[in-house]
Amino acid sequence: MTKLYLIRHGETVWNVERRMQGHLDSPLSALGEQQATWLSNALKDVPFDVLYSSSSGRTMQTAHIVKGSRDLSIHSSDDWREMNLGAWEGRVSAEIEEFDSDNYHAFWHTPDLYRPTKGESYDDLQARVIPALMLLLKEHTGKTIGLVSHTVTLKIIMAYFEGRAFTDLWNPPYFHPTCLSLVEMIDNEPNIRLHGDTSHFQEEAFGF
Repeated sequence: MTKLYLIRHGETVWNVERRMQGHLDSPLSALGEQQATWLSNALKDVPFDVLYSSSSGRTMQTAHIVKGSRDLSIHSSDDWREMNLGAWEGRVSAEIEEFDSDNYHAFWHTPDLYRPTKGESYDDLQARVIPALMLLLKEHTGKTIGLVSHTVTLKIIMAYFEGRAFTDLWNPPYFHPTCLSLVEMIDNEPNIRLHGDTSHFQEEAFGF
């Protein structure tokens, strides 16, 4: 059995400000660091064989906290970065909704129709992430894998395992900061054990 633990990064400064991040970055907030610590404590007995992370600072910061005292390297890769949001990156959501309203609506409600002038579409993101996922599972068959990534990237991965269409991508569960999904691969068939789990959260844990 291969176990794949999928982790969203902790709350960031830009999450609080409701800024779109994409390939740009902001550090974890104090709450984000606490969320990652809660998750690290919850996973302290999980015998990870390998840990992977998006190369973005917010995911690497989360991965180091989750790793704890384990004697493991964190393998970072651009393959696991968030969707490239082009001109939206670093801008407040309300501002984007005003100047690019049709695309903003499509992004959240009809992902199959989202067509950015710059950056990646959902098809582009899927074409980047799923081959990397297949390689990861092949290289670490029978192992316990941890992967720290981002909301849309993780939504794409979980949609692949579910057979979920892009039209339903944003249906529940919501991916809160440091939410945890667990997929067990048995004979190349996925068994979803956790999906957007936040049971490690304590008070004041639900940052935007």
